[in-house]
Amino acid sequence: MDLLLIRHGQSAGNVAGLLNATEQDGLTDHGLQQAANLRSTIERLGLKADRVYSSPWKRALQTTEVLFRDKCSWNLDPRLGETNPGRFASWKAAEFREKYPEFGKRLSDRYEGGESHLELAARSINWLEEEFLPLADTTGLLVAVCHAGPISVISQYLLSIPLSLFPNVLVPNASLTLFRRNEHSDGFHLQIAGFS
Repeated sequence: MDLLLIRHGQSAGNVAGLLNATEQDGLTDHGLQQAANLRSTIERLGLKADRVYSSPWKRALQTTEVLFRDKCSWNLDPRLGETNPGRFASWKAAEFREKYPEFGKRLSDRYEGGESHLELAARSINWLEEEFLPLADTTGLLVAVCHAGPISVISQYLLSIPLSLFPNVLVPNASLTLFRRNEHSDGFHLQIAGFS
């Protein structure tokens, strides 16, 4: 089984430079167009999903709907959501970093009213271990439409990059990251990285 990770299109929070925004942050018109373009790219590359999972956060779900609305059904899975920034959801990322320069040096640092990157990592890896890895020896393509955070965690896991280096794999909006089963080992190789 191969794994295709798709980051959602541009959201209003991305344009505003917000930290992580909220679950209700939706796609911009440009983000919707990015998703439509990504649908064409997926078709051109001949990538056909056998299973699809989506973060329930609005921007990811809107992207999923554009990509797969008349092709297949999908499962919503909250483990694929972005890091919950709690009361800082409306803060600009630059302002947050200026006020809290030490935040994030430890993955266990938790946003007030939200969660830590360590918690994000735990649920992302749990999703990977429960939904994807048991199918690794089968044929097909499993797709997850989600966010930069889960994509970095899952990519680092599959590439054996220590979690302490999070976020080590950063991909742009409306991008594809494809892992294929390595025929010569029990691992995976990265075939497409952050392609948009």
